[in-house]
Amino acid sequence: MEYIILSMLLCKAMTVYEIRSYVVKNLSTVCSNSLGSIQTAIKKMLSKGYIEVTEYVENGLNKKKYSITSKGVEEYKKWVGTPINLSKMTNMEESKLFFLGIAPKDKRVSFLEKLIKDLEEELKQLTAIQGFVLNAKNAVIKDNVATISKEAKYVDNLLSVSKEKDLSVVLSNTYDYQMSLLKYGIERTKFDLDFYNQLLKEEKDR
Repeated sequence: MEYIILSMLLCKAMTVYEIRSYVVKNLSTVCSNSLGSIQTAIKKMLSKGYIEVTEYVENGLNKKKYSITSKGVEEYKKWVGTPINLSKMTNMEESKLFFLGIAPKDKRVSFLEKLIKDLEEELKQLTAIQGFVLNAKNAVIKDNVATISKEAKYVDNLLSVSKEKDLSVVLSNTYDYQMSLLKYGIERTKFDLDFYNQLLKEEKDR
């Protein structure tokens, strides 16, 4: 969670609620979007000096906005692009499947049917997102370049980490890999649907 937040703060300063909103919209399938998880990560990064906080008042409300520090940028450079640790890519919810055979048959069937229904809904949402963004690359990059370029330090952050000389190249590469993750999510969900539909058929035939 810490490095996901650092990724966001490379481009702009954000409040906790802006961070959560981004995670809900773009990363809900790969990490927790709970405020507790986000606040815990922020607390750790503040203590390490990776981020700093600015307090301000908006519409009579006290707010806090977090931004990455130079130390945070250096830490991010060490992390970004490092190989994935497959041993950490686990989902505790999948342990329910490991022990599902202990449950009565009716609960096994209902478990699989609910899981399949949820996967179908997830596939529907991911496919809708893909359809929306498929031909939007140039417009998205143009808008992001315009937004990020308003503050030189965020341009410097991205060029420093990427070692590119052109912000549009960094954002183009970022967009391509975000689309790759979306495609991966769609293909993985299709595989899961086939797998669990077959498992449900076997369960009903048992």
